[in-house]
Amino acid sequence: MISAERTPFSGLNRNVNSSIISVLAAVFVAGGCATHYQVITSGHVEMFLTAPQAQSVVLVVSSDPFQQVQALRDDSGMWKVTLNRLSEFKYFYLVDGKTYQPDCRLRENDDFGSNNCVFSPWAYE
Repeated sequence: MISAERTPFSGLNRNVNSSIISVLAAVFVAGGCATHYQVITSGHVEMFLTAPQAQSVVLVVSSDPFQQVQALRDDSGMWKVTLNRLSEFKYFYLVDGKTYQPDCRLRENDDFGSNNCVFSPWAYE
């Protein structure tokens, strides 16, 4: 039988590991592991977000005022929104009602102390 030596820090390591795992799990559940990308075709852009556990995904796009566009889900958990424009716009997602900022090429600070992604078709040329 193998025995491990017990030290004052033996339980600490286990608690730290549990805390790290809990934090990572919370980040993933909150949508931090979602994959986001765009496909540009003639006259429009398709915005994709992989969030298989989500029940609802809405793309919030800058216009006057911000416009909410419901995404459609396929069987693999990929959500898609097609926008019939190729002009620059700001955006973020609402995943199950919570704001989600994906990794994106361009960002811009907003008036509320946060930032939004910026889609610019010229950034993808």
